[in-house]
Amino acid sequence: MKRTPLERKTPLRTTAPMARGKGLQPGGTALKRAVVKPKSVRRTGPPPAVMALLAARSAGWCELGIVCLGNAPAVDPSHRIAKGMGGTRDPRSNTAANNLHSCRACHDLVERSPAESYANGWKIRRGNATPADVPVRHWVHGWVYLDEAGGWRSALEYAPEGEP
Repeated sequence: MKRTPLERKTPLRTTAPMARGKGLQPGGTALKRAVVKPKSVRRTGPPPAVMALLAARSAGWCELGIVCLGNAPAVDPSHRIAKGMGGTRDPRSNTAANNLHSCRACHDLVERSPAESYANGWKIRRGNATPADVPVRHWVHGWVYLDEAGGWRSALEYAPEGEP
């Protein structure tokens, strides 16, 4: 015999009576809206001094030049060693050698295509390498080493033969 969802073999039993409340009271706490303190946002990007170094090095134009060919205003710092979710406390993260001044389109492409980004030095794997020791393909200057002071030097002059 097939049972319908409402039929049961045994009746339901309660072991303890349900607690009775006072219901909604006028002026009760259930009707009051809780005051929520806004969460403070921790700024994880480069400090203004480093952003000024990036702007001086790039002259305000995209240093990646993948999509825009260097003709778009630079608005984003593109971290070569990723910060990770929620930021990082690694002191190398917000240095001028670890950041490239980029437009939004080029920055998005770097984040979406990791293989190409690692091959061109736009991204560096987390580890012991410092950003100043890893060459990067710069749109204007070619293969360069970036320094902490916001400058660069050609990688072709300093690299062993056969390496960029």
